[in-house]
Amino acid sequence: MDPKMLFCLPEGDALFNPLNTMFIQMACILVFSQFFYLFLKPCGQAGPVAQILAGIVLSLLTIIRKVHEFFLQKDSASYYIFFSFLLRTGFMFLIGLEIDLDFMKRNLKNSIVITLGCLVSSGIIWLAFLWFIIHILPIKDDFLTLFLAFLVTLSNTASPVVIRSIIDWKLHTSEIGRLAISCGLFIEITNIFIYTIVISFISGTMTGDIFLYSFATGVLVLIIRFLASWLPKRNPKEKYLSKAETLVFFILILILALTIESSNLNSTVYVFFLGLMFPREGKTYRTLIQRLSYPVHEFVLPVYFGYIGFRFSVYSLTTRHYIVLGLTVALSLLGKLLGVLCACSFLKIPKKYWLFLSTILSVKGHIGLVLLDSNVMHKKWFTPIIHDMLVAALVITTLLSGVITSLLLRTQEKGFAHQKTSLEFFDTKEELRVLTCVYGVRHSRGSISLVSTLSGSSHVASSTPFTPYLMHLIPLPKKKKTELLYHELDEDAGNSNGGEDEFGTNEGLEINDSIDSFTKDRKILVRQVKLVAHMENMHEEICNATEDLRVSIVFLPFHKHQRIDGKTTNDGEVFRHMNRKVLKQAQCSIGIFVDRNITGFQQLHVSDSVQHVAALFFGGPDDREALSLCKWLTNNPQIHLTIIQFVADDTKIEKLVGDALTKENNEVFLEIVSKDQTEEETDRSFLEEFYNRFVTTGQVGFIEKRVSNGLQTLMILREIGEMYSLFVVGKHRGDCPMTSGMNDWEECPELGTVGDFLASSNMDVNASVLVVQRHRHSFDSFVDE
Repeated sequence: MDPKMLFCLPEGDALFNPLNTMFIQMACILVFSQFFYLFLKPCGQAGPVAQILAGIVLSLLTIIRKVHEFFLQKDSASYYIFFSFLLRTGFMFLIGLEIDLDFMKRNLKNSIVITLGCLVSSGIIWLAFLWFIIHILPIKDDFLTLFLAFLVTLSNTASPVVIRSIIDWKLHTSEIGRLAISCGLFIEITNIFIYTIVISFISGTMTGDIFLYSFATGVLVLIIRFLASWLPKRNPKEKYLSKAETLVFFILILILALTIESSNLNSTVYVFFLGLMFPREGKTYRTLIQRLSYPVHEFVLPVYFGYIGFRFSVYSLTTRHYIVLGLTVALSLLGKLLGVLCACSFLKIPKKYWLFLSTILSVKGHIGLVLLDSNVMHKKWFTPIIHDMLVAALVITTLLSGVITSLLLRTQEKGFAHQKTSLEFFDTKEELRVLTCVYGVRHSRGSISLVSTLSGSSHVASSTPFTPYLMHLIPLPKKKKTELLYHELDEDAGNSNGGEDEFGTNEGLEINDSIDSFTKDRKILVRQVKLVAHMENMHEEICNATEDLRVSIVFLPFHKHQRIDGKTTNDGEVFRHMNRKVLKQAQCSIGIFVDRNITGFQQLHVSDSVQHVAALFFGGPDDREALSLCKWLTNNPQIHLTIIQFVADDTKIEKLVGDALTKENNEVFLEIVSKDQTEEETDRSFLEEFYNRFVTTGQVGFIEKRVSNGLQTLMILREIGEMYSLFVVGKHRGDCPMTSGMNDWEECPELGTVGDFLASSNMDVNASVLVVQRHRHSFDSFVDE
């Protein structure tokens, strides 16, 4: 075969055709961006800054004549525009899939107010300088289009740049990070809407198309939702959809996007809406996330950001254009700053976030470029020089905003760090983020039971924000030394290291089915994470995940499980050692769940039965943390919670005001007169607040047990062992006379004295046990046994 035909080379003197040069350009952008990111990452810079710089460097290299002829051929513009459309379609659909809908609904008011603040402030500022720019350029007609073009340039926010930067800074799970993402999307969609509507009325040809394509998008949403529920039923034993089935969704989306773009409309909002309305549960959703996330984040977005930088060109600008360029950049930053400050002041957002929001929302480059490339911008005043000036303004503003934001985060690192690492001072109206870890299906049932318990009932779940994560822990097998060649290995052994997706496939399928059943019943999305690591390093990965996901508590499975005959079996000491390491190093509270799913706690979402839960309170930080966790149990009508307080005999207790067990009292004070110690005062005030809030209103039962030593405590625990299906107790309580002597026969110190007794198979306790340890702050003097 002729080499020219093989490499798609044109006839004549041309070295390459535009399609080949485009792919070579993408390869150069990826290489340069990795090089820049290698040096900029230690300085806290996000990936988009490095990728835009890579595009700028490639653009500057076009000064060389040969490079210019190579990359900027006469037909290259159409290739670049079409390929950028494909990239834009892919990542906007993924953004719609990944967006946190629950957070957007809860913060809809905040997002709208900040969006309006940015638009109004930018519009007023640009209107004030419109006369100056008209005279300096000069421009004699079509002022409305000019105003819209500069308004979009000033007020626009490139949501892909915001999302990618937030992810690189590991703020995508924080409140402020998700608020920035929501505001970026609202600002971008509003800019598209304003421009499209105004231009459609001016031209008089687009109004019907807008309604037509909106109707077509609604129909396609219904088709996609039907396919998302029907396709998994074709192969129920497969973990993911086939590649052909996945391709069906992409073809439908591309057909709609191409049809819309052919009518000179922007398809970004329509594609984003398709992703936003996609069902958030089931095999189809997991397949699309799994197959889109890596290529989009690692290839599509870097190339797109590099393409933004590649458009940078200032060679043709004159002095007056440089003046307008400087004014445009300054006014863009000033407009966002004033708009965000006014909106945040009105919404009473903490001041430490004001400057961060204003700078991160100043990044440009997405809709701005789409606007400048659109056909409606072919006006008399829109010369190639003004085009280059506006593109340069977008690039410079984005670079400045990214650099300023990263420097701000470095100087205020503690202010943006995860601070909700324990539950004691949590309010149930705040979002509860939990991470539950499982090794297999057996653990997943108990973990889903916990999640179901904390989620409350279906009619109050929306008022109590709850974000559960389930992490599938897959121990990586050690490499075995063998003298056999690869083709001589057994088929199963040869494929044992065939990739991360092959580990835990059967277990993963059953776990997925359990989660889908829970999600369908409770309407709560359980976000899944898979962790494949050696057992020696797994605790580090879990601890890192708790920080990245910003969870307040992580649940770990106990290293023993209950057999069918009711007795327990040890799964391995390696799992126990992993739990102990997490207890020492995790930057949040930890719960070890002893699941007795045969005789103890059962899944709530599969039945209407009422589960009786007891929270044991002896005193100390861990018991307070355990009782704080129980606040979320009060929202679940299938849970009957009882607080059992153990009180030492030598402690003087004043009688409760009125009857302590009646539920008609509005205020009940529990005064404990004992040694003047801060810990005891904290226990007293905490228990008093909990009592007044939940016990007196009838939501929670309360029982007091007076004991003098550990033996009496054991007798009481044996008496109540059959009365409850779940015990919640703190791990450590220092030198407590009520548990003295109980550690003489201790088997698992990581559960504490009370938790170890309740988890022991030698005792007549059939209930499940949740042992809670509060996050050990730097000032806590705690020594783990």
